[in-house]
Amino acid sequence: MKSSLAQKIYLSIIAVSLCSVARSIAQPAAGPLDIQGLDQQVITGARSRAMGGTTTANVNDASALFSNPAALSRLQSFELRVGGLLGKTLRQQKQEWVPYMSDPGLSLLFEGLTDSIPVPLDSLGNPLPPWKTLQRQYDRLRPNWDRSSSAVQPFSLVAALPLTIAGMNISVGIGASQAINLDHYYQNNNTLSPYLGQLRPDPKIITKPVDTVNAQWYQYIRERKGIVYGITPGIALPLLRVLTLGGSATILTGSSDDNEQRVERGHLYLATNNKATADDFMLDTVYYQQSKVGTSSYSGTMFTVGLLFQQDRYSIGLTIKPSYTLTRTWDRDVTSLDTTQKPFPVRIDSLTTRSYHESGTEHLKFPLAYSLGLVLTPTERWTIAFDYEVRNLIDMELSIDDSISHPWVNTKFALRFGAEYRPSTLLALRAGYREDIQAFSPDGSGVIGEPARGGVYSFGAGLTFGKILIDLTYEYSRLKYQDIYQSNVNYNTREQHQFIMEAAYRF
Repeated sequence: MKSSLAQKIYLSIIAVSLCSVARSIAQPAAGPLDIQGLDQQVITGARSRAMGGTTTANVNDASALFSNPAALSRLQSFELRVGGLLGKTLRQQKQEWVPYMSDPGLSLLFEGLTDSIPVPLDSLGNPLPPWKTLQRQYDRLRPNWDRSSSAVQPFSLVAALPLTIAGMNISVGIGASQAINLDHYYQNNNTLSPYLGQLRPDPKIITKPVDTVNAQWYQYIRERKGIVYGITPGIALPLLRVLTLGGSATILTGSSDDNEQRVERGHLYLATNNKATADDFMLDTVYYQQSKVGTSSYSGTMFTVGLLFQQDRYSIGLTIKPSYTLTRTWDRDVTSLDTTQKPFPVRIDSLTTRSYHESGTEHLKFPLAYSLGLVLTPTERWTIAFDYEVRNLIDMELSIDDSISHPWVNTKFALRFGAEYRPSTLLALRAGYREDIQAFSPDGSGVIGEPARGGVYSFGAGLTFGKILIDLTYEYSRLKYQDIYQSNVNYNTREQHQFIMEAAYRF
């Protein structure tokens, strides 16, 4: 009875794995590099970033052009502001494998532990046959990895000034800033196709077992580096003494370097029939690797409409970003080395190399987004700010040729809050926190479609030396999530340290 139950569980795993082949993506977390990073919109303004990214009603300098252009009305003179960013990112993945009762050697193989186990022998001291012996990996890869990267980047350049035209006080500005940070990296040293431990959707019992299931075992790496910058003109117009309307148009342009690597680690054969070999598996050598190296370019136009209502002790802001389309045009060179059909051992000079070129265009239609902001100034020294932002990334439409899909999952609102304390006219101290909600859902999430969540902690200072202003900000962000399968759990972590400095001169 126990044996029958175990077999049904095992067959359930196989059934799900076969279903995943039909979807062409065996393991979603290790899916191809396409639109990763395009949801990572940048908040501009060192002061606002130090206060948790609260920009809707809180910004009071020229960087308002990029968040709520209505707040340009707060400028009293011409301001020129320039900023830069220094960042360091740490990423890691740790895997924990669950031994399967019939094939415990599978988890040992994926954890890279079989090399430490002596070769099993039969009662006569002879090596076991291929289906019965201990299977060892053919490389030195281990499941866990970590990676760090750093970068120094231009952050923003903006100029804005108040004007009086026909008796009307208006404010105008123009600038360029980071709009989308495209940096992305993912690695999995134990990728399977089909993935034998798929957890969602729920397994389905199949009554007729198959003889053998074949699975490809490989290392997969994808990486993207790049930035989309926005060139933005904007204007603020008074509607009432305490109410200002603002508008801006952002011309988006940028590029990225894209890289995908796949290195085959072996070919698994799993016996699932009712014969004596039903609990066995075998690993065969495969000599294949593929690289896809290319670039992507991005273009589009984004509009922002803002309102700002100001009183002595509080302010209320509203920003609306209508739906817009971002176009990604990509091309890449695909190179593969394949000796799978050749006998072992294979000489290096007998490798078969194939190369070809691919290109395409994708259109991302972002949905309408809006944010509400509240700023309280209970005393002259204190400012407390709150933001509520809704982006509904689940409604983003990805158009490729005549096909339309919705690959993102985020339906959540994000909260941001921060505070500023001014002990003197020369110094301001700031701190804040904001939610960092992702556009993807971890594999095997307990709530299907629930996005991964992180948090960003920030603090900073503002220094004033006459007409010169210097704003300093430090941010620490942490994103940790788990990809959960029947066979294993992958613990993924991303930590970022970012230092932003802006210098401004008010004429």
